[in-house]
Amino acid sequence: MTTTIARPILILALIVFSNKLSAADEPFKSDTTDIQLQREKLMLAEIHSIRVTSTESGFPERFEEKPIFRYTDPARSYVSAAVWKLGATGRPRAIITTELHRQFRGQPIISYEFLSLTESEFTAAGNAETWSPSSSALEFKPVPNAPTPDAAPRRRFLQMKEIVNRFSGEETNIGEEYRFRLLPQPIDRYKPTDAEAADGGIFIAAYGTNPEVLLFIESDGTTWSYAAGRLAGADKISLSIDGEIAWTGSPCRFEFDADAAYTSSRSGIEIPGIAPDGSEIRTTSKTGRDE
Repeated sequence: MTTTIARPILILALIVFSNKLSAADEPFKSDTTDIQLQREKLMLAEIHSIRVTSTESGFPERFEEKPIFRYTDPARSYVSAAVWKLGATGRPRAIITTELHRQFRGQPIISYEFLSLTESEFTAAGNAETWSPSSSALEFKPVPNAPTPDAAPRRRFLQMKEIVNRFSGEETNIGEEYRFRLLPQPIDRYKPTDAEAADGGIFIAAYGTNPEVLLFIESDGTTWSYAAGRLAGADKISLSIDGEIAWTGSPCRFEFDADAAYTSSRSGIEIPGIAPDGSEIRTTSKTGRDE
């Protein structure tokens, strides 16, 4: 029985756990629930299965084992999801998302999204698909009316956030329109070049906390620029800055496209705690009570 004194402690614990769902300091937190931990380990195993090859010297061979963002999307039946980057330093070479969907066409699935961020040719082969993108999804453009990048990293960070606040986004999917919110904190901060005052950050335009677009804000040391890449198969998707269209997502195919800069795939998988019909599997504790 939960006493009056214990309730504030329980509420505080739930708040802390909720805040940590989207943190990426470690691949998996010890205070996550057992079932959530199993789901996250399942996604990590999928990422570990991917081997990357390229003719470019020093090209990363594996995706980083720490996700740069974690989220769920109950409205769309995703029970656990994460964003993973290729490359430990500088702008990532690619992004993969893994999403555990409780049921799609009669079974639980894992859904992947692939986003290339480099013009260098590479192949990523794992349990999912073999992906060999032939180009980058990113096309950088100057940020209009942007300040000169500050010499101090902390002030540059504030400049980036001010630029992000000028963006808005929306998508249309199967006749339904959705507006995005730009999450205020970057999911990755990096130095794109060796130039002084060079800086970069990856921000999310999200439905809830589900990334629909990745927004890249970069300084080359003298000016600010932006680029965007879709993480959604919506019919139409776009970002605006100061109310003017700044980026429109290129059309994409519903089927997996092995050489596309953005593509997606899905496959059946057993998700811990999820029955084949998509319902939660209820377990019985040692006290005999359902949990």
